[in-house]
Amino acid sequence: MGTVGRLGIVLLAAACKNGASTPPPKPRETDDTEVAVGPPTVITVETRDGVTLEADWWEGEPGAPGFVLLHMIPPSNDRTTWPRWFEKDLVREGYAVLAVDRRGAGGSEGVAVDAYEGPNGKYDVEACALYLQAEGAGALAIIGASNGTTSMIDYAAWAQGEGLPEAAALGFMTGGTYTEYNTEMSAVPAIPAVFTYSTEEKGWSVDQQPLDPGTWSFLEYPEGAHGTLMFDAAPEVGPDLIEFFTGVLP
Repeated sequence: MGTVGRLGIVLLAAACKNGASTPPPKPRETDDTEVAVGPPTVITVETRDGVTLEADWWEGEPGAPGFVLLHMIPPSNDRTTWPRWFEKDLVREGYAVLAVDRRGAGGSEGVAVDAYEGPNGKYDVEACALYLQAEGAGALAIIGASNGTTSMIDYAAWAQGEGLPEAAALGFMTGGTYTEYNTEMSAVPAIPAVFTYSTEEKGWSVDQQPLDPGTWSFLEYPEGAHGTLMFDAAPEVGPDLIEFFTGVLP
C-alpha cells in the first residue's frame, strides 16, 4: 500500500477566470494491469432498533481494514451515489468495503430523517461496523459524504467506551454545520481524518483546523463540487482519498 504523499492543506490549480467556460470532467483513466474486481454481494444488516438496511459488500484481504461508506442525505441519495470505480479501487488495496443505504434510502427500511436527526443514525453505522468485525475485517475506516458525516461523527464519538469497533480513520467529503447536528467536532476522537471540499464550501472545514490533533489532512479543490459529486467535478479526489487512507491505516 502507498504512503501519504501530502498532509496539510492542499491547494490545487486556480479556478477558471470569471466568464471562462468550464471544461467537462475528465473520465478516470484505467490501466489494463488493474486487478479485476467483480460485482458486490448485496447483503442486509439489522440495527439495534430493528431497521433492516441494504448494502453492497466486498470482502477484503484477511484482517485488512474495512470501510463503511455513508452517502449524502436520504432519501434523495442512496449507496449508488458512490462511484463503482472508487469502491473497486478500495477493494484493489485489499480493503473490505460496505456501501450502505442509510435508513429511509434505497433498499433500506426506516424513516429518512432519522438517519441524521437524533440518535438513530449512529445505529446504522454500528450495524455496519459490527458486520465488518464479524467478517474478520481489521481497522475501521468511515467516509461520510455531506450529511453522511453527521452519522459518522455521532458513531465515532459514541463507540468509545461502548465496547464497539472504534473508528481508526475518518473521511469528510464536504462537512458542514449539519455534521455537528448531534455531536460537536470537539467530541470526535483524535484519530486521522481527511477533509475534502470545494473552494466554494471550504468555510466549515477550514474552521476545524484549530482542532487538528496533527493527523488531519485538508484537501481543497477549486473545481470541486459537493459531497460525492466531487468525484465527477474533481476526479483526483478518489486517488487522493485512497492515498490518505493507505498512509494512515495499519
